[in-house]
Amino acid sequence: MINRIFLMGILLVCFATTTIAQNYTEANLMIDYEDVDSDGVLTATTEEMLQTLLENVTKEGAIVQIELTAHAANRTIGESRLEPFALFFNKQKIKAEKVKLVTQVDDNNQVHIQILVEPTSEALTTVEQTIEPLKGKVYCTGKSKKAEVFVIPSHSNIDIKGKEGTEVLINRHDLMYEDGQAVQEPIRVELKEFYKTEDILRAELHTMEGDQVLETGGMLNLKITANEKPLELKRGKSAKIKMPAQTAKNKEGMNLYFGKRMPNGAVDWRLEERPTPIANPTVSNSRGNTEESVAFNPSSYIQLKKTSIIDSITSKLKVHVKAKHAISNNYPNYSREKVVHSHEEEYFDLELPYLNPDIVDGIWLNADYPIRDPFAPKPVDIMVQIESVPHQGRNIDGEWMSYKPTVALMLKNQAVFLRGNMELDNPILKQQKMKFSDVPKNEEVILVAFLDTGKELLFASYELTATKDIEIPPLHLKSMSKIDFDDAMASIAN
Repeated sequence: MINRIFLMGILLVCFATTTIAQNYTEANLMIDYEDVDSDGVLTATTEEMLQTLLENVTKEGAIVQIELTAHAANRTIGESRLEPFALFFNKQKIKAEKVKLVTQVDDNNQVHIQILVEPTSEALTTVEQTIEPLKGKVYCTGKSKKAEVFVIPSHSNIDIKGKEGTEVLINRHDLMYEDGQAVQEPIRVELKEFYKTEDILRAELHTMEGDQVLETGGMLNLKITANEKPLELKRGKSAKIKMPAQTAKNKEGMNLYFGKRMPNGAVDWRLEERPTPIANPTVSNSRGNTEESVAFNPSSYIQLKKTSIIDSITSKLKVHVKAKHAISNNYPNYSREKVVHSHEEEYFDLELPYLNPDIVDGIWLNADYPIRDPFAPKPVDIMVQIESVPHQGRNIDGEWMSYKPTVALMLKNQAVFLRGNMELDNPILKQQKMKFSDVPKNEEVILVAFLDTGKELLFASYELTATKDIEIPPLHLKSMSKIDFDDAMASIAN
């Protein structure tokens, strides 16, 4: 079985249709992914959604058939996607003959689940058979980012480094299960790094603490488990995390923020400060490199430090030769000179005071700086209209449904990403309006809208200076190839 599958974001969209003439109700679940290993396809969030869907469809009748269709570049990939779902339905006591597996060879990178429900005799007496649809959009953590997975052998400590430079160091003996038992088994660490503008936008992450605007120095999603159970830090113990600061536009004054899941699924941030400020920063050596504190905030769990990285060492051999015709029985004198080639890098030294086992998708960490300037002009609101939003179909009431593109506002010169509120959704006119509040006035901002329907990639962007009552032309979503889409997203950060 192929170990790596190509998927496009984890976005669950549920809708239901009814067909009285055929005496059955049809429920559809479309699941899109990005790069995940086959054993990571069926996440806890997806499983929860499927269980909720099954509970809903069985209210009015019995399940007749479940059809699982995998769209993939080849059948091997498609089959690897379907296996976890087939096992899930088997655990739900749904007989194999009711589950139909289909693979479609294409590049849509989706799993489509269709559930047919036959009404009971009592239900047939009602005028209309419906399924209670799952409300709203389900945000799956960092949906466009594949988790980097590390398996720590038994009796070994966690000492890992992510592809983008994040280091996590935790003593095994400082971890425990929720019931207080020691961890003797292998530990699984899942790490997602969000330092690049493109990754933050794709994952629909924002930098706000309630209404307070923040500037990020980098975000992480960290999940630490053993035996598929979340682990905690013992009281008084902490984890050490190093976050690279190369991509941070503002480095000083950063604080630790924990991610809090909101009712709509988005990640909101809350400040975590030390209950007792420390008197002096700790200066230590790490892996042979010298370190020094650059910015010190005694109340923060994050310190900005500078380290000297040794690139190479050149050893020069010098030979001291006697003058010509000199008479001597001694051998020539030798001396060695060592030249060290190095460069300096800044990084965030983060002390993590606890892990939150109640969050299914792991903990969210953010190195953030609150933007508070009492002399700054009053912030403004910005309304943006997105046009050419394609139809998704009709809902159970026969009304048109449109896709929900991702719309984000970011500051050009600061790592600030604001979330907006939907003000208008008109699928007939194929347009939506999004309002962004508390936008810093007179700042250069970039508006971005994008959508992956599974059939095409759509993108639009616009740059402006935030002023009061500014007129913004509509953003027209335009279809483009994956290469052009990736280039457009990458160019936003430049």
